[in-house]
Amino acid sequence: MKTIILVGGGHSHLHCIKKSQHQEEKVKWVLISPSRYQYYSGMFSGYTEGIYSLEETRIDLENLCKVSGCDFIESTVLSIDPDQQHLLTDKGEIFTYDFVSFDIGSRNDSMEIRGLHKHNLPIKPNYRFPEQIRKLHNSRKTVFIGGGAASIEMALSLKAWKKGKGYPDHSIAVVHSSPLLEKAGTISSKKLTYMALSKGIDLHQGRVTEAELSQLHTDTGEILDYEEVIFLGGPKAPPLFGSSVLPTDEQGYLLVNSYLQSVEYPNVFGTGDCATLQDFPDTPKNGVTAVRQGPVLWENLNGAAADGKIIPFEPQKRYLAIMSVGDKRGFLTYGSFSLVSGWAWRLKNWIDRRFIGKYGE
Repeated sequence: MKTIILVGGGHSHLHCIKKSQHQEEKVKWVLISPSRYQYYSGMFSGYTEGIYSLEETRIDLENLCKVSGCDFIESTVLSIDPDQQHLLTDKGEIFTYDFVSFDIGSRNDSMEIRGLHKHNLPIKPNYRFPEQIRKLHNSRKTVFIGGGAASIEMALSLKAWKKGKGYPDHSIAVVHSSPLLEKAGTISSKKLTYMALSKGIDLHQGRVTEAELSQLHTDTGEILDYEEVIFLGGPKAPPLFGSSVLPTDEQGYLLVNSYLQSVEYPNVFGTGDCATLQDFPDTPKNGVTAVRQGPVLWENLNGAAADGKIIPFEPQKRYLAIMSVGDKRGFLTYGSFSLVSGWAWRLKNWIDRRFIGKYGE
């Protein structure tokens, strides 16, 4: 019997665990995750705003594994030896695999900003998320670094929570070096900028160069005071692969081919935010990509274990994205098209609850 180890409880791995429930016992499946619970990033903003309870945003990995006949190990993988096919965890455990897949997400920090690692509020790995949101709720001066969807969505959601709780004196700022949501196009960027300003978000154009105990410095000479600072300026590679012999891209992400296999070790797979597709390096590292990779990963892990057929993953050129912008309104984008409405939020809410319900049954 072949052993397939899944490292991390990300979107792609959730699909594999669920599918293994109906599989004959030809493969031994093992999930290794640092927490029993996987918090769904799509509902981070709703939890921040107070719309969802903690239980509504998470998947019980241990229960899911039990139902599916998959072994669950609550540990963090510290290193991998792909030549010996060994994994070492923080508890000193050594696991041997025939095939291993990584879906461990990314980090929200930046070593390019001096001192940031000492003061940044890390919400990844995402099991740290609930504790960190409590700190944001209590913060009287919060600064988000980054002009992308994650940063502005969290800022707007936190602003809505503060407004609802009666904290008008709590300031929320976003520092961005490029236009907000730049990849969505000029019109969408201007629309989101206007919305952020109208909601009372302080926008500061510039690049953060240094973080001190309670102040940020930007390349424009601006100094911003803060109580909590959180970097959401794009994903950063987890350190696991950089300390191994596995090939990575220039940023340190696991480099995989179109079959989601390591370019040098075909029995090592990677999906989601922690991996870069060699032939499509600009594929967005987001939940949409990870969800779509799940069925391909399932087919390929089983195909590889049976010495059978494997199939390529083909990234989408366009995809629907919906941000929560507070007060149960959503900012929907598809290519350069965008709209803001309560209908968009209701669609997002339906998609997110459906996803959680699928793995919580």
